[in-house]
Amino acid sequence: MIEYKKEHQAYFILSVTDLQKAKDFYADIFGFVVLFDYKKAGLPKEIGWVELSLPFGGARLGLNLTSEGQVIHGSGQLCFYITDINATREFIERKGVMTADVPDDYAGMGAGRSVYGYDAFTMYDPFGNKILFVGNDTTRVARRSDETNG
Repeated sequence: MIEYKKEHQAYFILSVTDLQKAKDFYADIFGFVVLFDYKKAGLPKEIGWVELSLPFGGARLGLNLTSEGQVIHGSGQLCFYITDINATREFIERKGVMTADVPDDYAGMGAGRSVYGYDAFTMYDPFGNKILFVGNDTTRVARRSDETNG
């Protein structure tokens, strides 16, 4: 049996080439709080590690500083289940971040618009990591892909 440490239940780690830009992005868009910063801890640049809180019990986002050639764009992905897909999308777009609809059969999980009242969209962080949002579609507004295809 694996015995897990209770104070750090899960980490999601993304590689980035600019820690300050990544910290600013995740704090501004998502409201995550920086819990650890290698610079503030007096550690050398080779450590290149920042931890941010996530809004649910014990999970953290780790940002790992790597060199430009070492980052494989799109190699990380975050997924958040949210309560109001439309309000979240509007908030993110007001921050100047582009979003995109996902197909109704996205990843075989029916995460796109569904008969069950769910919808989903994606965005990317400044380093090419995909972020997926799945949530209740409280208003059933037309999707951008519906407007362009219909």
